[in-house]
Amino acid sequence: MENDIPIGRRSLLGAGAAVMAVPLLAGTASAHSGAVPPQAAPGAEQRQSHGHGSGHDHNHETRSTVSFPAMPKSVLQFFNASQVADADAWADAFASDGVFHDPVGQAPMQGREEIRTRIKAVLTGFDPFLGITPVEAYTVGDLVAVSWRGAAVHTSGKPVNWSGINVYQLNDKGLIKEAWAYFSLAAFQAQLA
Repeated sequence: MENDIPIGRRSLLGAGAAVMAVPLLAGTASAHSGAVPPQAAPGAEQRQSHGHGSGHDHNHETRSTVSFPAMPKSVLQFFNASQVADADAWADAFASDGVFHDPVGQAPMQGREEIRTRIKAVLTGFDPFLGITPVEAYTVGDLVAVSWRGAAVHTSGKPVNWSGINVYQLNDKGLIKEAWAYFSLAAFQAQLA
């Protein structure tokens, strides 16, 4: 499996970490280290497994080498959709009456349609919006806490990097009932000044 990881990535991450490696997007800087943060867009870096030597016939089975921390489906959809800047899929991770505090301290968005409208408006200010990458996730009952990093380039050409922690409460259908985004809006906006 190690041989499936490009040599450059193996040397940067080590053999053990290479299995969990995610693709790096050039031109994106981390807010903390100046390094390029990992991005895990759906469909990025697929490999074909043809079952050679396994004794099983898995012709054309596609497995992604991209990995996130394990999360409930709707929370995973939230992050995946952010990375491909898909406002519809992002909003569809929420229940129809979902509430999104983004960030905590600002007036919350009420309902999936308001969430969709706000996400679409935010995305128009960036080219590209590289998305939000989960770092760690913890699930207890219907609550999920995820630390993350975000990266985007404003339409003015200014790079924006931010990080925070989101807490999600899921409804009985597994959709996001309420989400709280904890990050510094002032630090985010200062990068655009």
